[in-house]
Amino acid sequence: MTMNTRFAKSKEINVSTPLEDKQNWHAKLDTWKNNANNKNVFGGRRFLGVNKNGNEVWISYELRKDTKELTISSTHNLSSLENKGAKLAPRRVTVGLHKDAPKDLMRPVTQKDMGEITPNTLRYINKLRDMADMGIGKVNGKCSSQLFMLVSNTIYEGDTDIDKGDCRWNDIIETWDLPPGKYLTVYG
Repeated sequence: MTMNTRFAKSKEINVSTPLEDKQNWHAKLDTWKNNANNKNVFGGRRFLGVNKNGNEVWISYELRKDTKELTISSTHNLSSLENKGAKLAPRRVTVGLHKDAPKDLMRPVTQKDMGEITPNTLRYINKLRDMADMGIGKVNGKCSSQLFMLVSNTIYEGDTDIDKGDCRWNDIIETWDLPPGKYLTVYG
């Protein structure tokens, strides 16, 4: 790798991460993996918006460790967000299983917000759920790592609060022995 060092100071050129920081990071990685290994169910939900009646619409999923069964469900039909008077979520809000959602789900958008729900997002989620329901991305009825990666990255990717026993989607893939399956793409 070539680096333009013309204006860099010698300290900037020869910088390296202290050993203690590397050890702390690896300890975190090990804790996340242990937390993942101790779970029997992993999943969460994502806020999609408010339908014309003022009801919150959420999409959620659960993956069971023992059976590798993946279930995706929603509080309302996603087409209810296409009706006049419905409002799509202005930012990404995700929550783990059995955790409380924040109170300000529809607050005005700020510059740092991202992950807004669009009609394309709803179409993608519907196709992903249909694929999972039809068994696409499953190996002998078990959720593949490919399918789980797509679902978790779309709905809930996990959390990093080690003290609460949380873990991330990639820790689940590394510890739960999900079948690899074939390469999977959602399109259309």
